[in-house]
Amino acid sequence: MESILNVDDYSPGRYARTKVLQQAGFIVREASTGKEALQLAAAHNPSLILLDVNLPDMSGFDVCQLIRKDPKISSTTVIHISATSIQPQQQVEGLDCGADSYLVEPVDPDVLIATVKAFLRARAAEEALRRSNEELERFGYRVAHDLSEPLRTMISHTQLLERNLGPQLPQNCSESLNFVIDAAGRMQTFIERLLTYAQLTHVTGQVARFDSEAMLESTLSNLAATISDRGAQITHDALPEIMADPALEQVFQNLISNAIKYHRAGVPPKIHISARTEPDGWVFAVADNGVGIDERQKENVFQIFRRLHGREIPGNGIGLALSKRIVEAHGGSIWVESVPGVGSTFYFRIPKQPAVPPVCATGETAYLSQR
Repeated sequence: MESILNVDDYSPGRYARTKVLQQAGFIVREASTGKEALQLAAAHNPSLILLDVNLPDMSGFDVCQLIRKDPKISSTTVIHISATSIQPQQQVEGLDCGADSYLVEPVDPDVLIATVKAFLRARAAEEALRRSNEELERFGYRVAHDLSEPLRTMISHTQLLERNLGPQLPQNCSESLNFVIDAAGRMQTFIERLLTYAQLTHVTGQVARFDSEAMLESTLSNLAATISDRGAQITHDALPEIMADPALEQVFQNLISNAIKYHRAGVPPKIHISARTEPDGWVFAVADNGVGIDERQKENVFQIFRRLHGREIPGNGIGLALSKRIVEAHGGSIWVESVPGVGSTFYFRIPKQPAVPPVCATGETAYLSQR
C-alpha cells in the first residue's frame, strides 16, 4: 500500500483529508508543523506528501526545498495544498521551490484522490524506467569488463607471435598479424571508453568551487602534444569561478580535442573558449573553424555510438554522449550551432547552484575525446 504524509496545521481539515485518503486505501501519516513533516518524511519515506503552504514554524515552500536537498527523500512527490495562498505568483513560487503540483482548496475528494493516484502512477513509471536503465548499465558494464581480460590476452599473445616469428613469416602473414593487433587495439580502446561511460552513474555531494580557467589550463596541458602536432591556435576570454564537480574538466577536454581533430584540411585549427553569465548560471562556448556539422545532425552527435565520419577520423562516438551526461547531471544543458565548412560552436550551460553531479565509480577522472 502506498503511504501519504498529510501535512496541515489546521486539524479539522487535516482530519477530513486523512479520512478521504484512508478510505481510498492509502496509509496516511500526519504532521502539523514543518519540522515534524521533515522528521516523518525522513523516517518513513512516504510515496507522496500533501504539504500545506502556511505552517506555524516555517512555510511549506521552505519545507519543500529542504526535502529536495535531502538525498534520501529528494525524489518524493510533493503536492502543495492551500486555501489562502492561492494567488498565481504564490503558486509559481511553490512550483519553483520544487513542488510537483499545487492544489487550491476546497478540493473535491474525488479530484484529490484522482490527482494523488495520477502522480503515483507517474512516479511508478519513472522508477520502473530508472531500474531498467540501471540494469542495462550494469549489463553493459559487466559485458565490457568481462571482454577486457580475454582481449588483453589476445593482444599480448599476437604481439608475442609477431615478435618471435616476424622475421620468418611471409609478408602477407606478417601483415595479417598486424591487422589483428590493430583491430584488437581499437576494440580495447572502445571497451575502456564504454566502461568509463557505464561507470558514470554514481553521484557525489562534494560539489566544490572551481576556477574554470584553471580547469582549462589543465586541459590544455593534457592536450599539449596534440595542439603542437596540429599547429592549433587556442585563445580564451577570462573565465569564471563555478560550482561544479571535477568531472566537468572532461567536457572542456572533449570539446577542445574534437575541435582539433575535426579541422578542415590545410587549415590550422583555431579555437576560442568564452563564457557569459545568465541570471541563474553560466554559458560556456567552445568555437572552432573546423569542418562543421550539418543542421540535420546537430542532435545526433550527442547520441552514444553515433558518429558522422568513417574510419578516416578515429573515434567511437562516446565522448560527446559522456559530456552530455556530465553536463545534464549538473542540471545543465549542452548544444551545438554550426555551419558546414565554416566551423562549430559547442555551448554548455551550468547552473550557479548545480544539481549533484556524477563522477566515475572509481573516483578517477577519465578523459574521452571521441566525437
